[in-house]
Amino acid sequence: MAKKQAKLKLKRGKIFTFLKKILSIFKHKPKIINLSGEELKDKAIYLGNHAGANGPMTYEMFFPKRLTPWGAHEMCEGIKSRWKYLYHVFYRQKLHWNKFRAFFVATVFCPFSILLYRAIGLIPTFTDMRFVNSLRASAQVLDANSALLIFPEDSTEGYKNPPDSFNPGFVALAKVYEKMSGDKVPVYVTYFDPKKRKITISKPFYVQDYFDNGETELSIAKMACDLMHSLSEME
Repeated sequence: MAKKQAKLKLKRGKIFTFLKKILSIFKHKPKIINLSGEELKDKAIYLGNHAGANGPMTYEMFFPKRLTPWGAHEMCEGIKSRWKYLYHVFYRQKLHWNKFRAFFVATVFCPFSILLYRAIGLIPTFTDMRFVNSLRASAQVLDANSALLIFPEDSTEGYKNPPDSFNPGFVALAKVYEKMSGDKVPVYVTYFDPKKRKITISKPFYVQDYFDNGETELSIAKMACDLMHSLSEME
């Protein structure tokens, strides 16, 4: 049986857009620093840092390009799976909240979380063969001349600013997409500094250029992580 193609979700609904405008009244807009020297590409992969629970909504509200994010597949599943992920993984493991706070917020937010994830077109990611489905959905976004937002940091021990290391999923995506379409996709590294309230954006790079020089997926991921560290140190 053929795999069901993921539904492409690029536009934000009117209700969600209205809610973002209301929220923006209470959330300080970060300064955007574009080091690329040119207009940012619509069709691109943007790498960001999660910055605790602060990063995703900041990118959604204020980044100058519309972004379709990657997220853990549990966030797009049934209510039981979402609650377990929110409580055990997101709030307890990654944010290090105490049991009471994590239980309360997970229980209150869980029933409504799927509406948020659907509104932003979140692409579920996997650590097994189902990752192929993530690549297919991502290719749809790129084919529509739109951008992806990926938080590649290894947050097993919690979110760190800047992250200690990157997972190489974004490298695999860029490599596979070029083979599928023949197009090189620019990859931008961005860094959100929640204290200084700014997002710094690097010059773009192309994954295939590094493969041509003998680099591996892991070494390219490390290079991107090192670049994020450099952005974090800029005044």
